[in-house]
Amino acid sequence: MQFIDSHAHLNDPAFDADRTELITQKLPQAGIALSVEIGCSPEEWQPALELSSQHPSLIRAVLGVHPEYACKMNDAAWKQLAALLPDERNVAVGEIGLDYTCLEFTDKEKQQEAFARMLALANQTQKPLVLHIRREGDDYAAYEDSFRLLKHQWNGSSSTGYPGVLHCFCARYEEAKKALDLGLLLGINGCFTYKKNEYIREAVKKAGADKIILETDCPYLSPQGKRGQRNDPSNVPLIAQFTADYLNMPLEELAEMTTRQAKALYGLK
Repeated sequence: MQFIDSHAHLNDPAFDADRTELITQKLPQAGIALSVEIGCSPEEWQPALELSSQHPSLIRAVLGVHPEYACKMNDAAWKQLAALLPDERNVAVGEIGLDYTCLEFTDKEKQQEAFARMLALANQTQKPLVLHIRREGDDYAAYEDSFRLLKHQWNGSSSTGYPGVLHCFCARYEEAKKALDLGLLLGINGCFTYKKNEYIREAVKKAGADKIILETDCPYLSPQGKRGQRNDPSNVPLIAQFTADYLNMPLEELAEMTTRQAKALYGLK
């Protein structure tokens, strides 16, 4: 069986001591065929591309502006990003979106402005989206505003098999349905395994295994049983096993489906 970690942050300092060993030894041993490295601030774009160059068979990059870092974007940064997005090592635009839990860093207006500008760049490059949408408690305004911007600012097309993914899906079926109606996949990670998150599991069950891909968002969000430890892509099989058991399907079938769907999303052979 092979798996793809569709969303990771291996350039995080948490991996400074063993990054190369992790990528070249631990990941293949765990059946991880590929990990997608997310560069979501100006400081992370070149390192993400460089990591892909260092490990071309194991790493691909995704470049964008996390809503928390929208305040860092100036004319020079936007020009740099526009120049980097067409790079063949970069397989998507992301992670981008709205996060109303980090308003002390970037207010709603600036987040929405950056999101709209990123959607325009995605329209130009025809690359899929990696979306980061995070609500504040029981307030789903970030989802409502994100879907509004997607409908009005995004052409919904890409040169790959899917137009995008709602990364780290942690919402209700109502939000899942809106994402699915836009052709988006749902990114499933350790959050899916947490005991309190039955509403996420029910939403995913209604969506179906043909609408999901697997991710870690490492070094964050380790799956149940490893919480408090550093997360890494070798935990994808644990997330997959939990998901397959919940969806009452063979692990091998889920592995094949999610790997095929991640490859289609990112235009990988």
